[in-house]
Amino acid sequence: MMNYGENSVKDQPLPIGKVDPRILLEKVFKYLGYSREEVIYGPSIGGDAAVVRLNNVFVVFKTDPIVGASKNIGKLAINVVSNDIACLGAEPIAATLTILLPEGSSESVIEEIMKDAHETAKRLKISIVGGHTEVAMGLKNRPPIVIASAIGIPVANDPILPTGVKPGDKIVMTKTAATEGTSILASEFEDELKEALGSEIVDRAKSFSERTSIIREALILAKNRLTHGMHDPTDGGLLEGLYEFSEATSLGFVVWESKIPIAKETYEIAKYFKIDPLKLISSGTLLAAVPENKVKQAIKLLNREGIEATVIGEFVKDRKIKLLVRKNGAKELINEPVIDELWKIFKLKL
Repeated sequence: MMNYGENSVKDQPLPIGKVDPRILLEKVFKYLGYSREEVIYGPSIGGDAAVVRLNNVFVVFKTDPIVGASKNIGKLAINVVSNDIACLGAEPIAATLTILLPEGSSESVIEEIMKDAHETAKRLKISIVGGHTEVAMGLKNRPPIVIASAIGIPVANDPILPTGVKPGDKIVMTKTAATEGTSILASEFEDELKEALGSEIVDRAKSFSERTSIIREALILAKNRLTHGMHDPTDGGLLEGLYEFSEATSLGFVVWESKIPIAKETYEIAKYFKIDPLKLISSGTLLAAVPENKVKQAIKLLNREGIEATVIGEFVKDRKIKLLVRKNGAKELINEPVIDELWKIFKLKL
């Protein structure tokens, strides 16, 4: 009998990052337990969360891990999982946390993570209602792993599912690309980056952790019925987010790099590490499919709340067209999952 963690003769080691959608389809999605009629929206490629109907009330569920970061973990855990809830037009109301600590961790590590999560959850009006905490084998010399689960209730009665996106819908992006990745790199390699880029840029980049929630913008669009579907790019960056959104909608897209906002801090850090900021983890950015006749209203409402919003492209009928037009005019097909640049740096540096 093969033990977990061993490879069979045919198996190949999986690369770091999200598991390839093909593997999910072939090895994961066929093992989903009993099929209950209460499940309205279950596992799918690119889907942000699940929806279950309980006594005529829709409840949105999601689980997300934080791996790789050693600072602001509690904050990131709450923000990332609640973002996915909000992408279905639901207000996050409760969360649980599983905290796996490396051997040798002290009580202060637990308190730091929980205080971080508490302050973030309190600001977002989310109750932390349970979880699990343990010191785990196999994490020595690694940062803690925090796995957050959350539930939410739609703000407009029905959830907003990506299956509602239509060809011709404009892709509206909020804030800037690689928000979370910028913050993580600035925090993990603070001294090195300050020496290379200066304290001012690095300190501003670290503060990007305060911008990793997309709940406000998602719920503004949902309450005003200005979007057919939303998605938040995480691991793999904006390009992976677009790929996932495309898969979830069964549509293609055309996006122009010249229209994608990138903060100066992100640009400088990406240039230093020689990475593509469009492939760097991007929690804090929302992608929304907005009907063309509602784009001006959507952007106006978001801007009024101090949220930057930009049209970066549109959805097209042919799902095989997943096209990024680079600034130099080169056309790049995003026809397979994108591996996050963060892992490339961690493998070299850590």
